[in-house]
Amino acid sequence: MRKQEVKVVDRRTFVKASVGALAGTLLANRLNPALAQGALEGEDLANLEKGLRQVLGKGFRDLTVSPQVRLVAPTIAESGANVPVEIEANLPADQVKAIHCFSDKNANPLLFSVILNGILPYYATRVRVAETAPVRAVVETKDGRLLLASQSVRVTVGGCG
Repeated sequence: MRKQEVKVVDRRTFVKASVGALAGTLLANRLNPALAQGALEGEDLANLEKGLRQVLGKGFRDLTVSPQVRLVAPTIAESGANVPVEIEANLPADQVKAIHCFSDKNANPLLFSVILNGILPYYATRVRVAETAPVRAVVETKDGRLLLASQSVRVTVGGCG
């Protein structure tokens, strides 16, 4: 039988590795939502930022990507003039203040806002998307959180003139 070698780690090395792992975890949780979600086709964060500030008084960095927000939109739209979107928040109705929808490259990024007064946090409609860009659902909660879901929509024929 062979003896197994056991690697001994001194306390200083262990503490350095632990602090490094903790710092990496904390930094990863603070990443910009766009980085956490990955860049989307047609993204125009500068234009989106203007729209967010006008409507919500906050910017893109204030949004939190959330699995509690479900956005359904086609990945390819034959016409940007008629793109179906469906937004649902997996939250109690009394916690949701409003649902907002944006498209990065529209002249006016805000597609619609729906103020909810204790009703089911769900909305479905058709919107105009100027060109290939992300469509973004922002759910505003009564405690001030802004939850985000995004879907890139490739437009084959423009919707805004």
